[in-house]
Amino acid sequence: MKLASRISKIETSKTIQVKEKALQLKAQGYDVIDLTAGEPDFNTPAFVRAAGVKAIEEGFTRYTANTGIPELRDAIARKLKSDNNLDYTPEQIIVSNGAKQAILNTLMALVEEGDEVLLPLPYWVSYPEQIKIAGAKPVFIDTRESNFKVTPELIDKHLTPRTRALILNSPSNPTGVVLTPDEIRNLAEILMKHKIWIISDEIYEKIIFDGLKHVSIATFGDLIERTIVINGFSKSFAMTGWRIGYAAGPLPVVKAMSKIQSHYTSNASSISQKAALAALNGPQDEIEKMRVTFEQRRNYIRNRLNSRPYFNYVNPQGAFYFFIKVSEAYGYRKNDVIIDNSINFCTFLTENSYLVGVPGAAFGADDYIRLSFAASQSELEKGMDRLIETMDKMVESKNN
Repeated sequence: MKLASRISKIETSKTIQVKEKALQLKAQGYDVIDLTAGEPDFNTPAFVRAAGVKAIEEGFTRYTANTGIPELRDAIARKLKSDNNLDYTPEQIIVSNGAKQAILNTLMALVEEGDEVLLPLPYWVSYPEQIKIAGAKPVFIDTRESNFKVTPELIDKHLTPRTRALILNSPSNPTGVVLTPDEIRNLAEILMKHKIWIISDEIYEKIIFDGLKHVSIATFGDLIERTIVINGFSKSFAMTGWRIGYAAGPLPVVKAMSKIQSHYTSNASSISQKAALAALNGPQDEIEKMRVTFEQRRNYIRNRLNSRPYFNYVNPQGAFYFFIKVSEAYGYRKNDVIIDNSINFCTFLTENSYLVGVPGAAFGADDYIRLSFAASQSELEKGMDRLIETMDKMVESKNN
């Protein structure tokens, strides 16, 4: 059977094998701690859920405008102004089935075969594959030598005549890195000199620590004319399953995205749109409660990691992940198994310690693993006990 050539360009998930093994062990009754979650472990706020139920009961279950119901786009425009100091009309906003679709819509509207898209590494797993689906080539900018932050010098080094766009993600998945206003400003200065598009994924903007405040690169100079801001409700309102996100950008781009979306999903769920509207118009205190809890969990894990000299990690100032360097254990041998990459490490951790993490290879950094702290305190305590015990054994064995 002959499949489309584009399929061969897309990589399969590097986490499937580990996750499948974890599910098998859980089914066998083992106490498996799964710290792979890319979603808050909180319930969607009650008033948001109620708005979804009300939409169903009132029969708001039919197609809507392709770009989203007008009142939701109005509310998003007000949010972008009040929270981010960004001036968009409702016509410059498109509501999609999650921020992931908004990103792919953007790429499909902007890039062509042979174009290059700059992508800081480590990256969220779907970015490079979506770039390839759109026909372009991801050009990786390795940030591991610059404290996991993309810099003007790194961008300048990777620009070519084929460069079409840059994907920026702050706060970042998987590192939790947050770009400061000065760092964003420095990036803006070089980007204003080069006529490339900026896709700014700001989905974690509300999950931010240490008194920091998210700043959008679209607020600098004339970059709003070349930036597509991606956001949604999955992380800030714990609405991952509702599949509701949005993009804001120049009107011609949004119109192109609307044309694309109209042919493969039409509108986002009508029910989810009503729930999202309630989320924006209702009380925002649940966001802060979640943020405070995440920061407390971050502090706990950081203290545990600091108890061992062999742990190097990125201090997350946003999102809910720790990106931990585990290559100190590479070379460890048990029976016929040699740990020499992040996939082997995570497989070993799952099978021997019943702790599940995401291999760093999935994010382009094979010397790391990602652990989520979107889990209960008791799960985090057991998870850290198991990680430290495993690493103690590996490092001690290697040193003897």
